[in-house]
Amino acid sequence: MELSSNPKAYINSRIELIKKDKAARIAELLAQIDRLQARINAQKEELKEELLAEFLHLESQIEKLPQEKRAEALEALEECKLKSLELLGILAETTESAMVATLEKGENIQETIAEITKNLTYESLDYNVEKERIEHIVSTILEVAANLAVASPNYANEILRGTIYGVKTGIQKSIEKFHEVIEFTPPEARELLILNYQKVLDDLEQVDQIYRSTIEKVARNSEPGVQKKILEIASSDSIFEKLTEEAQKTIATFKKRFASLLENPELKAKAIEAKELGLKAFALAKEKIDKAIKEAKDALHK
Repeated sequence: MELSSNPKAYINSRIELIKKDKAARIAELLAQIDRLQARINAQKEELKEELLAEFLHLESQIEKLPQEKRAEALEALEECKLKSLELLGILAETTESAMVATLEKGENIQETIAEITKNLTYESLDYNVEKERIEHIVSTILEVAANLAVASPNYANEILRGTIYGVKTGIQKSIEKFHEVIEFTPPEARELLILNYQKVLDDLEQVDQIYRSTIEKVARNSEPGVQKKILEIASSDSIFEKLTEEAQKTIATFKKRFASLLENPELKAKAIEAKELGLKAFALAKEKIDKAIKEAKDALHK
């Protein structure tokens, strides 16, 4: 078929041919990401179970300590729970491995890295969108990207842009999931959210600035050329728009659902009790919350 004989059919056939070829390649890459993510999830779950068991064991041991040592030990344990250095080490290793594999393929680098970093950020944060957690997860992923950008200067822009936008989308997805948690949290788990009510609001209010400042911190510790590229990408306010919008929507729902409960002394007492129970209480509450969300979604689609 020639262009002069049937322009419309000729143009459509050419465009469809290109789209078909690229779509097949993208589908192949996404399938690889899915397989990699499945392996990552399996390993992460095993590690989480081992860490949970160890944390519970340590909590029981701490209870036996003299009073003067107990506070110090609890503080150290809480710090380990927050930072979860082993998990972050695996996150860095996994991020680097996935990015290197993408560079070796040499196709759709920015899009693939954006997809990888979105999934890794979301899976690591889940619906824990506290400032400290975001900073640890985001800085770990961005530092890997910055180091790879130095090692692969020809792909530096694709690596950094894909990572910055991918991580942003991952944070946004985590906020969206937290919004679902707020909507569907059963009464028996609400005290865990009430306990951190003001901190949750404060962190959501400044989530765009938390992300921006984390990017800038990683940039300051990077090689000058990479630092410049990171700051140029992060200078666009459009990166943070949807993040801010989702945060504000979640804040409004959070206030609507939980503000009045703060006046309930019984719920406050339960919140304090839940905190004292430690990690086990949070694990059980998370299980209830996840189940409630699933049941609510299933009901909506019937």
